[in-house]
Amino acid sequence: MRTRERSLHLRFTEQEWNNLMKQCSRSGLKPQAYIHRLIKNKPIRELPPVEYFEMLKNLRQINHNMNQIAVVANTKGFVDTAAYWENMKALQQAVGLMMEGMYK
Repeated sequence: MRTRERSLHLRFTEQEWNNLMKQCSRSGLKPQAYIHRLIKNKPIRELPPVEYFEMLKNLRQINHNMNQIAVVANTKGFVDTAAYWENMKALQQAVGLMMEGMYK
């Protein structure tokens, strides 16, 4: 069952429509969701660039690797220092790239 019983038909000029579609595209929202957010005074943020998601994937992989090193360290009683430092270096590079991207 729908919670919204009321509907509204809107007409736009070509320029208004293009502007709305551009803003929806930037935010990743459909027009209806975009307008609902405007009405509710909720913040509308632009989607992060594709590089953000690639970096997030890399950080998750590094996190997984570090957890695996910790599991081995707990079960065997020693740390694979080479793997640990390799992952630390990758993590430092990833954070450096993120910081560089934030302050461009």
